[in-house]
Amino acid sequence: MPGLKRARCWFVLVLVLGGWAGGARAADIDVEIVGVDGPVLENVRAMLSIAAERPAEEDTPERAVRRLHRRAGDEIRRALEPFGYYAPTIDARLSEEDGQWQATYRIEPGERVRLAEVTIEIRGPASGDRAFSDLREQLALRAGEPLVHSDYDNAKQRIMELAASRGYFDADWARSTLRIDPDALEARADLILDSGPRYAFGEVTFEQSMLKDRFLQDYVPFEPGDPWESSELLDLQYALDDSDYFLRVDVRAQREKARNGRVPIRIALEPRPRNRYTFGVGYGTDTGARISAGWENRRFNRSGHSFDTRIELAEIGNEVSARYNIPLDDPARERLVLETSYGNEEFGDAEQRQFEIGARRVEQRGRYQATVSLDYQYNEDTIGDETIRRNLVMPGAGLVYSRFDDPVYATRGFRLGGFVSGGAETLGSDVSFLSGRLSGHGVTRLWDGGRLLVRGEIGTVEVSDVDRLPLSQRFFAGGDSSVRGFDYQSLGPVNEDGDVVGGRHLAVGSVELEQLIVGDWGAAVFMDAGNAMNDWDTPLRRSAGVGLRYRSPVGVFRVDVARPIDGDGSARLHLSLGVDL
Repeated sequence: MPGLKRARCWFVLVLVLGGWAGGARAADIDVEIVGVDGPVLENVRAMLSIAAERPAEEDTPERAVRRLHRRAGDEIRRALEPFGYYAPTIDARLSEEDGQWQATYRIEPGERVRLAEVTIEIRGPASGDRAFSDLREQLALRAGEPLVHSDYDNAKQRIMELAASRGYFDADWARSTLRIDPDALEARADLILDSGPRYAFGEVTFEQSMLKDRFLQDYVPFEPGDPWESSELLDLQYALDDSDYFLRVDVRAQREKARNGRVPIRIALEPRPRNRYTFGVGYGTDTGARISAGWENRRFNRSGHSFDTRIELAEIGNEVSARYNIPLDDPARERLVLETSYGNEEFGDAEQRQFEIGARRVEQRGRYQATVSLDYQYNEDTIGDETIRRNLVMPGAGLVYSRFDDPVYATRGFRLGGFVSGGAETLGSDVSFLSGRLSGHGVTRLWDGGRLLVRGEIGTVEVSDVDRLPLSQRFFAGGDSSVRGFDYQSLGPVNEDGDVVGGRHLAVGSVELEQLIVGDWGAAVFMDAGNAMNDWDTPLRRSAGVGLRYRSPVGVFRVDVARPIDGDGSARLHLSLGVDL
């Protein structure tokens, strides 16, 4: 038949006959199927015994082959019926030459049975439930379409699954039939469901003793009496799993205890250890050698508050910080964070000491995270022989949207973020300014093991005199996550002594091609460009390089060697570990 593909299946049928001809004989069969392709061909191949079975021990190889060949016609017909072919023509031939058997099956499927009528009806309280009418539009089971048995089975399964997820636990089929008239080449499908009543959520009880039940009830996204929706129960499970309070979360719908159409929910919770201690030793080309230690109290009180503190010592600076988290009305999505820190850090050719205390409200809604903050900073900057002290009171707001297929090693996804902050002398700051920053990261799969990664960042600050602005609010470029090939924060405007002191604008971009080579090991080539500046027409500094990659359980470990394109700078080594988005 024109346009149809040809398939060959080679199988060796081995027959061991004790004492016959002094040993074992084998029958080799070349099986050729012509006339069908795609899923139909795969089903025919799977149904053919001659391509799958060994002969019985009492048969001679010839008898076995001929027996399997005689079965082939009926097996092919059964294989075609699920696709609506009920009147095929099959030309089956078998020949043998020098112990090599050739079985050829030429199939003319014939005209296909079509669905003359499809009845999908929902009776009872679910008859007005829009979810069922939406599902009906998605089903492949439609009048006028060719008959495919799996379409009928899939429609039946999906309707019943939807009924269960929507709380119609007593749903049953009033009629579920598929009637086929091969002579008329017609089929009729009937799926009529009696939904029964829709159940509702009952009381939610928690089996635990470490947190207040009133606090845990704030995680529940429904009220007793709300119509049942399985997705809301899954949301509750995920929210409790993600809370970091519990080692195990077991959410059970107690349908056997339903009363007046309400199903009670029992949630058994096994707590994580209250305290967690962390210690780390590492090295990064931006930070140099570093050590860190931290302590976290996951359950500071029975209202779900948590507390953590951390100290980090590194070659470029030291910091001690503390954070107190307060869950809000919707603890799965909203929290208030109180933070304070004190430390020192090198900025370009300058050094800064900073004390900060602030509060931020963080809200997570789907893929969006919104932040509103208010911070106080005391900055002590040393540039050359001069030390400048500044107080800042800064309100701010930020929004981040992210979407990716894997949080650790994404092959498709992106992350976009923006943050705006400022200070005003009327609010207690020593300098008035307005600062904004936009950033984006993206990754896409090019081919097997190959990824294209891009990133970019742009920032600006409006201020009457940039020299009055603390170093923490100026922009610098250069380093592992900025422009590789240049030292950490070494790019930016300089003062009259040649010291890099940062600027009012920032522009950074990067393009990287990465390829896994063996297992989790890979390589990359990249080009970076960027600069910190006081005037937008300042040229960008460019670099290019190659890198080694290792995909670890906590992120990608990167070893990069980059060299500036502009100027005579030497190559620089960069080491980093982290996720791409």
